[in-house]
Amino acid sequence: MSSDSFPFLVNRLIAAARSEQNAINMFEEALGKMNGTNRTDMRCADIIQRFGRLTAGELAEETGLTTGAITTIIDRLEKAGIARRVRDTSDRRKVFVELTDFARDVSDITFAPMGEAFDMAMKGISKEELRVIAHYLEFTARLNRAYARLLERHAAPAKSDEKALLERAQSFAQAARALNDELAASWGEEPDTPPVAGKGPLPAGPGHGAADEKAKPK
Repeated sequence: MSSDSFPFLVNRLIAAARSEQNAINMFEEALGKMNGTNRTDMRCADIIQRFGRLTAGELAEETGLTTGAITTIIDRLEKAGIARRVRDTSDRRKVFVELTDFARDVSDITFAPMGEAFDMAMKGISKEELRVIAHYLEFTARLNRAYARLLERHAAPAKSDEKALLERAQSFAQAARALNDELAASWGEEPDTPPVAGKGPLPAGPGHGAADEKAKPK
């Protein structure tokens, strides 16, 4: 297979994306250790930083974790001085989670070299090339979120034999293919609002709604 053929480049892209995910996991694990916490806590802190402030329920929705698990994570982040709970000024019953000023300072210092490396490496990239990269990453995020929601609906019971697991995998694959036309049509969609690296809206996306209930295994 030629190194400039379409199939070769697609396989290279998929391999690079999987390798990047592994590298991100390694980075977050090491970052957690540097900050006296763990990778899951760092992932939650990153999401809080990106969106500015979130309720515990919104953070649970964005991470796919239970509200109980999120409460424990927020407690740890508060204890570490990374995050704090703040009440909504217009509705005192509503509580948000946001990063502390200290955490923002540490984040700025820690991630500055990464930003500098990207600036240095991408000097010759055109705006159109950047747009294609953004389209790919945005599509990948939509696809992973949609598939994650379907996978949750196909979660295996505590005791499942190989036949039952295979049937659930087949049921998931069928439901995922039913979403693919909608997902593929979303390629190249421009964001409704100008994206900001440190803040953005919580996405809904395909795979999140009543239509998915039809795919839920009995």
